[in-house]
Amino acid sequence: MYAIVLVAFGVGSTAAAPAPPGNVLCTLPAGATLLPASARRGLIGHLEQYPNVSLATAAGRRAAQRLLDTLRARAMRWTTLRAARRAGYETRIAPRASSDRLPHYLHAERLRERTDDRVFDPRRPKALIFAREPGRAAVLVGAMYSVQRGEHGPSPGGPITRWHAHLVCTIGRRRGLKPRADGTCPPGAVGRQGSEMMHVWFTNDLRSAFAIRAPEPELCRLDLLSGAFCRNPGSRRGM
Repeated sequence: MYAIVLVAFGVGSTAAAPAPPGNVLCTLPAGATLLPASARRGLIGHLEQYPNVSLATAAGRRAAQRLLDTLRARAMRWTTLRAARRAGYETRIAPRASSDRLPHYLHAERLRERTDDRVFDPRRPKALIFAREPGRAAVLVGAMYSVQRGEHGPSPGGPITRWHAHLVCTIGRRRGLKPRADGTCPPGAVGRQGSEMMHVWFTNDLRSAFAIRAPEPELCRLDLLSGAFCRNPGSRRGM
């Protein structure tokens, strides 16, 4: 069990709650294509892109705003990949095709801290998210928190602060990998729901700041994304 550090939210430290057993925990009600807007966790494809901020209590909205403000202030020291690497965030930059004009969302992770006891410290995200576009330096657009496999992350902002998971292929306790193109896992691997994570984006409102995938219209308006990509809404794909 790992301690969850809830800083500056008026909530005492607690322990991560064990998740129910089973390989895939998130299921949809019969006939539904998405979970209800009140859901605080689920598979990435089961959650609405944007939270319904009106469903949160006043205290929940304040907590979500404090989380965003705390993280934004902290992250200002990591606005470049070089600064992120100096702070211990490791990056793996994959090559891109010369014809690819879409932004790539690079996660710079503190891999050495994936198993430490700081599961949820707003001042210390487990990953920084940079947008990489052709001909432009990587731009810090958000951050990510994650918990250990089998644990549930806390939701200080109620339905604003939602946690999502991906379907992954795993072998034992190794880190899960993306399934093959046909959705199957390689021999020896088991398909299951991966560990929970929460994205926080550096936008100007709670709705887009706590979007599940990159909120590209809002990132474009703030010039965190730019160029022909933002002028052509049909090219937007999210993360």
